Amino acid sequence: MIRTVCVLLFAFAGAGLLPAADSDVVFRSQVSLVRVDAQVIDRDNRPITGLRPEDFVLREEGRPRQIRNFAREDMPVDVLLLLDVSTSMRPHVQRIASAARQALQALGNDDRVAIMVFDRTARLRLPFRNSRDDVEREFKTLLRQETFNGGTDIAGALIEAADYVARAARREARRAIVILTDDQTERDRDEAGVPHALVKADAVLSALIAPDAMRNRPLSPGMGRGGQWPGQGRSRGGIIFGPGGPGGGRRPGPAATGPRTHPAGVAQIARESGGDSLAVDQASALETTLARIRQRYALHFLAPEDARPGERRTIGVELAEAASRRYPDAEVRFRRFYLAPDRPAAVAAGRGAEPDQAGRSPALKRRPAVSEPDGPRGANPSVGAGSPAPPAEPKPDTAPAPQPGWRRVKPGEQP
Repeated sequence: MIRTVCVLLFAFAGAGLLPAADSDVVFRSQVSLVRVDAQVIDRDNRPITGLRPEDFVLREEGRPRQIRNFAREDMPVDVLLLLDVSTSMRPHVQRIASAARQALQALGNDDRVAIMVFDRTARLRLPFRNSRDDVEREFKTLLRQETFNGGTDIAGALIEAADYVARAARREARRAIVILTDDQTERDRDEAGVPHALVKADAVLSALIAPDAMRNRPLSPGMGRGGQWPGQGRSRGGIIFGPGGPGGGRRPGPAATGPRTHPAGVAQIARESGGDSLAVDQASALETTLARIRQRYALHFLAPEDARPGERRTIGVELAEAASRRYPDAEVRFRRFYLAPDRPAAVAAGRGAEPDQAGRSPALKRRPAVSEPDGPRGANPSVGAGSPAPPAEPKPDTAPAPQPGWRRVKPGEQP
């Protein structure tokens, strides 16, 4: 019996499950997991599925990093649909609304969808919901209520959308924003603000671009046929469309001489975030986009110890040699940088937490309760009009609070 106990004690000590004698034990977490969403497509712009962790090589600041976690279609998704409701966009929103029932079947039962609309300002129409009926009803409601006669601020809308995703999306979910727009904006492009907001929200941007919204616009100087600037057109990342003409064709009459519109570069922003862009002239565009979001890979690695919180650091993802031979023309799409996360707080075990620089032991803080006017235990006096009653004075004969440790045996009491 004694031999068995000794063997178990040695085993626990070797595994680090027993504290060292006469010393405080502090376990401090010095690492944080970083997630990289990646999409792999073939030469025909179709997603490649079924890859495994060993099929990827991940680098951070040029150095190989071990993939600690790997997820595919089984990872939940939070998707924000960001709809341009400015002039000329009504038929495209109607097309997406008509295809919503079929398109939403590409998502899983645990996936959630939110809807936000924008013209010169952004407005949240539907918070994240996993009810497909709620999404379909909101499409019908916004088509009745939105006037579709405003201007456009695409950069501002993307930042608002990213901020909402950062606040409301689930921490464990893959995050995506799907924007429907003609890529014409009245405001200046925000070259740094939008990508930074997407990185901060840990969200991928996918774009549904409406090319026919620009068909009747006059050509600007230097623009080619079809409303494209020279050198722009189709690419492997989707369809990139050029700017509209003067006034953007948003309003008839006097508004046509109003602010000039110019391309917001949505397709490029989407590509830099790891997403892609498609033309919305097909009813299946939304379904294809949602399916691609679900078919992405999630690669997790440990942020290095020298990464300062909030520091911008580069990422590289490519196929391993064996996978490259199987898919010689494959392309990996991913976001090229990330912001280093904050370090987790120290977790202490044993007799106490690690003292500070002055040698004082840190005090434990109590988490404040949520203020509610009523609850299962009756009314909360700290909520509502008036100030809370002061605490009652302790009675003179109140016994002092027990001290931690072993209770002392009273005289005459059996131990």
